[in-house]
Amino acid sequence: MINKTNTIIGGLFGLEYEETPKEVTPSFISGRDLFLVNGRSGIWLLVNRLRPPQVWVPSYLCHTILGAITRNATVLRFYEVDYDLRIRSSQWISEVNFGDLVIFIDYFGFPYDHQIGASVKEKGAWLLEDACQALLSNHVGKISDFALFSPRKWIGVPDGGILRFPESNPINGISLETHTAAWWLKALQATILRREFDDGLPTREWFKLFREAEDTAPTGPYAMSQLTKAIIEYSVDYSFVAKRRRDNYCKLLEKLADYAVFVQIDPDVVPLGFPVRVAKRNAIRQALFDHQIYPPVHWLIEGIIPPEYEDSHRLAGEIMTLPCDQRYGPEDMKRIAEVFLESSTQHE
Repeated sequence: MINKTNTIIGGLFGLEYEETPKEVTPSFISGRDLFLVNGRSGIWLLVNRLRPPQVWVPSYLCHTILGAITRNATVLRFYEVDYDLRIRSSQWISEVNFGDLVIFIDYFGFPYDHQIGASVKEKGAWLLEDACQALLSNHVGKISDFALFSPRKWIGVPDGGILRFPESNPINGISLETHTAAWWLKALQATILRREFDDGLPTREWFKLFREAEDTAPTGPYAMSQLTKAIIEYSVDYSFVAKRRRDNYCKLLEKLADYAVFVQIDPDVVPLGFPVRVAKRNAIRQALFDHQIYPPVHWLIEGIIPPEYEDSHRLAGEIMTLPCDQRYGPEDMKRIAEVFLESSTQHE
């Protein structure tokens, strides 16, 4: 699972496969789950199943969430998230109606404001916890009605999203279709080639295939592939994944606390990555690219989120996510921190 070549840090996960099946059921599988092709399809399904009068989303999010909300079926509303990824106020809750769907995001694995969530539930709204960035965090599902996971953000699988239903709203009457074979084979090939690249094959064709698969990913009532379901249930040591990610996060925090969005990590958090904020983000990110370190940006929201949400737009211009996942170890974190600090000094 650890990167063998140490050539690049970040990017797509290579396909997971282990010779010895794991026997412990992953914590994010509850027995009340719908196994979907991706996370956005879970949002699409809920909107079309619940038919909420309004869907409330944060002012800082991935554009794929908006693409999954059928606009002729509901009214889209925003609530404000500030520069520190906190919900700015609770005033907007006065406009939440019975039967609305409110989406909260566990940014980078850290919990959303549960007090705000409780206030929303008091209004009779449905609460969807977008835990796509919090697959292994133990705080997920404490008060939410639904929880949404995206294993492919965490491990090497070609597809996959999981929508957890509450006991009071069992899964019934939902039939799922098979997604397009051509799309899935491209997504699968990308993960295989990345695995081979990490094993020493000198090709980066996986990146092109990955981008093409991302751009054409389906959204709708589509099922997770049997390969992905088998991998997530039997082929991954999630205790190792969680420990390695937390350890790596703490290593980066020792050097980069002044830049970190989250300056402490509680025991129930397993991070997606190590988000930092820098004024000259693009120049520093390019310097990291030059050293074969590839931090993604979560997320670019220009032209997607209304401009009046100024804090969210400011954050979107300064944030990037340094990799700290299970493929890497302490020396990789040292390398990331050194390159980041050197480039930050040069661009002050």
